[in-house]
This record gives sequence, structure tokens and C-alpha cells, in this order.
Amino acid sequence: MTTRAASRPGPPAGNEITRAGGRRAFVRRTVVALSVNGLSSVGNLMVSVSVARGESLSRLGQFALAFSIYVLVIGLVRTAVTEAVLAARTGPARHEITRGARRAGAVAVLAGLLTAGTGVVVGADYLTVTGLALPGLVVYDYVKAISIGVGGARVALAQEGVWLGCTALAVGAAVVASVPPFMIFVCWAFSGAVIGVVVALRLRYDVVPGWGLDRRGTRVAASFAAQFLVTTGSAQLALSALAATAGVAVVGALGAARTVFGPVTLLMTTLSSLIVPYLAQTRPETGRARLRVAGSVVALTVGVMLPLVLMVCLLPDDIGRAVLGDNWHAARPLLPLLSVEALLAPIALVAFAGHRVAHAGGRALAIGVVLGPLRIATIVAGGVLFGAGGAAGALAVLALVSAVCWWSSYLRLGGRKGVVR
Repeated sequence: MTTRAASRPGPPAGNEITRAGGRRAFVRRTVVALSVNGLSSVGNLMVSVSVARGESLSRLGQFALAFSIYVLVIGLVRTAVTEAVLAARTGPARHEITRGARRAGAVAVLAGLLTAGTGVVVGADYLTVTGLALPGLVVYDYVKAISIGVGGARVALAQEGVWLGCTALAVGAAVVASVPPFMIFVCWAFSGAVIGVVVALRLRYDVVPGWGLDRRGTRVAASFAAQFLVTTGSAQLALSALAATAGVAVVGALGAARTVFGPVTLLMTTLSSLIVPYLAQTRPETGRARLRVAGSVVALTVGVMLPLVLMVCLLPDDIGRAVLGDNWHAARPLLPLLSVEALLAPIALVAFAGHRVAHAGGRALAIGVVLGPLRIATIVAGGVLFGAGGAAGALAVLALVSAVCWWSSYLRLGGRKGVVR
């Protein structure tokens, strides 16, 4: 019996890596992206529940802060490095992908040193582990994004499946052998880092950190990084500022409550991945039609999320204690406020997606620049003055303000003819 040699996963060996064209390829990559995102979210939820159930409130705050820094650095690298590689007009050549991997590694090493050093100084071992694992985790995310965007999408699925398997083994070991929650986090972080580096080397990416951009390229990357920090990244910066001013116990209470909302977050993440493609494909001609379509998306999204949000908000104490252990008493009072935030978030998201589809980038950036610093100041003030309840209340108020700002802009945008830039 003869067998065909399997092709090597990853980008083609030719000089140029071409983008898959056509609607079928787009749909296939969308399905892969949703599947990868789902696997990732399940793994993150497993770790979050394990830590929330087994750690004290202050230790849970350390974990929440460490995970927030991980999300911040991943988003920063995606914005400043990965998306620049994916945005190449004719498809990025292999040397561009390799140089991008080196730049991603350089940013990750710098962020990792700062994070690990801070963890050592303040005695926060969750921060120390995160800092040590960051370079590998960033390489992991870079490989995943490139694979989904222009390479072999099955690579992203395979590495995500292996990482989820490692996480599940760690959680299972904790159940059987009473392994501390911190060791589950260690296994999650370093298994992801090792998988990322191994896959990158197998695809012949150069993972040695280096920058390699000229002055103009550096300015462009810095500009996008700054935009990310004052817009999307402001949520993670707010959590870091809250830990520094109000204490990690406040962050821990918020982290415990958000852990209960894990299924809601997973659903929201999945829906958000579908909203922009749907609005882009429908793309009505008139402003009135655009608003009608966006309104129907809001109704559908909120309608899908409402039952799950109510179930979480009305969670019985027995189930809450089973999930969070002794931290349930700190999380329980925050659930109604976080429910408000959870239901308002998709409303703002649809209007934001409408700006993306209409190419209203300048308007979207202006709104983000206003909301970002406001988010940090409001959450910190609420946490310092009123503790975790004040921070949760600030999140609810900010969700309302965000929805009003995005929709007031989108209403004016939708009333114009043509494409607004």
C-alpha cells in the first residue's frame, strides 16, 4: 500500500504567500477563526475557574492582573506588528513573515522583562510567570494569526487543540492530586509558550528577537500601538491602574465575578466575530437601510445574550460557591452591575462595527481617544472610593456612555450618502 507524503503545514514554500480568494475561502477561514477562538476561550475559562475557586481574593487579583497584562501585550503586538504583516497588498512574502516574528518577539521580550521584574519586586508570582512566558505566548499568537490570515489555517486549529489538551490535563491533575491552582496557571502559560516556539521553528520562522524596521516603519508601528493603548487597550490599563491604586483584592473581586460571566464572554466573543462580516456583506445602499440592518443585529444579539445573562445574574448560592468557593461572597453583589455592562456591550459593538464597515476610521479613533482615558479615570475613581462595587458600577456607567457615544455617531453616519472615511 502506498501513501502520499503529507504536505508541510504552514505557508507555501514559494516566494510569495497568496491570500485565498473567493467567498468559499472567506467562509472557511471564518469558521476556522471561530473554532480557534472557541477552543482558546474554553481553555482560558478552565484556568480562570480553577484559580477563582482555589485562591484567596488577593491571589485571584494577582491572576486577574497577570492575565490582563497578557491580553494587553497580545493585543499590542497584533496591532503594531501582526496586522502590518497581514495588510501587505499582494500577500506577505516569507521574509516579511519572518521579520514580523522577530519584531513580535522583541516587543514580547521587553514586556516580559518588565512584567517578570515587577512580579519579583512586589512578590507576585503570577506576574513573574506571565513575564517569563510572554515571549513564547506572543510567538504562539503571531503564528496563529498568520496561519488564519494567509497561511495553513489547520496549524492554528492544531496548536490550539494541543494547548487546550495540556490545560485540561493540568486541571484534571489538580482534581485528582490536589495540585495548587498556581501550578495550573504555570502549566497553561508555559505549555502555550513552548507550543508557540516549537510550531514557529517547525514553520521555519526566525524567533530570535529583533526589530529591523527603518525610522518610518517604526513611527507607523508606534502610532498604531499608541492608538491601541488609548482605545481598546485602555480596559486592560484600567485594571492595572486599579490594582495599583485600590489594591489587588478589588481586582480579585472583579475577576471572580467576571469568571462567573465566562460563558457570557465566550458567547459575546463569538458573536462579535460575526457582526462585522455580516454588516459588510449586507451593506445596504441608504443610511436608513444601514440603520435598520444594524438595529436588527442589536435586537438579535441582545436577545441571544439576555437569557444567559439572567441565568448568571440569578445564579443560586450553591452553584456560585461550587464555582468560586469562598470568593463567591465577594462576587455575588457585583453580578447585577456586570449584567448591565454585558447587555450594553453588544449595543456599542454593533455601532462600532458599523463604523468599521463604513470606513469611518477617523471618527472611530476620535471616539476611542475620548472613551479610553475616561474609562481608566472612572474605574480607578470608583474602585478607590467605593471598592469593587464602585469599580463594577463604573463599568456599567461606562458601558452606557459608550453605547450612547457610538450610536449617536452612527446615527449621523448612517444619515449620509456614500462611504464616510
